[in-house]
Amino acid sequence: MKFLLKNEIIDWTRAFVKLFKRFSPSSLQLPKLHMWRYHTIHTIQRYGAINGLTTKTYETLHKNWVKNPYRMTNKKNILDQMFKTIRRQTIISIPKKIFKSKLEIMKSLLWELPISELQSLQIKLEHEKIVDDLCIEGMNHLINCLDHYLDEKSNVSESEDIYLKIYATGILSNNEIIYATSKFHGRARFSDVAIAMEDADYLTDDGICYGKVLMLAEISFLLNHPILPIVLVHWFSTCSEEI
Repeated sequence: MKFLLKNEIIDWTRAFVKLFKRFSPSSLQLPKLHMWRYHTIHTIQRYGAINGLTTKTYETLHKNWVKNPYRMTNKKNILDQMFKTIRRQTIISIPKKIFKSKLEIMKSLLWELPISELQSLQIKLEHEKIVDDLCIEGMNHLINCLDHYLDEKSNVSESEDIYLKIYATGILSNNEIIYATSKFHGRARFSDVAIAMEDADYLTDDGICYGKVLMLAEISFLLNHPILPIVLVHWFSTCSEEI
């Protein structure tokens, strides 16, 4: 019976996350959902019954994400209307006050190589299918960006020893962590970010542009040359655009 209940909880949470993850700013990293998924069986084993808090967890999730959105539909194309309702509520709930933070440091080195070998690495990874498509997209854009950058820098030659480091995570000045990795606890994780821009460059949503981090990298040109940090971001037109 214990294993049956555990499997039911696992199946339910997986289906729940699969359906509603894209509508949540935190990708459904909710304490109550975490407790329901990982601590229910332990609670039953220790106390002999599901306590009131655990029961309320399920009721709250069902009410906020299923029951209320269902009642707001006109009973036609129900799932589509529910998804749109949840997405609309999520966008409205995003705080408008933006706290600006700078990228302080990159961590978790994935690859270190000369830029002359970057395209070979990209072809290899794409052929072996061992990384997420977003990583491949990031490498393609990085290759193009480096080509343009080297063309503009007359004092830098492709024949020089230019090394590239690609990282999985970056730490902002507010200690928040951004991710650009195909393997984070067994699955891909590429962070969604909001970036403040000059009003002349971006006129939507008070100068805030939204996107998904594709790659975190550093370029080292010469021994005494400053390291150039690079963050590649896939832009969205507005905060409500389909990803």
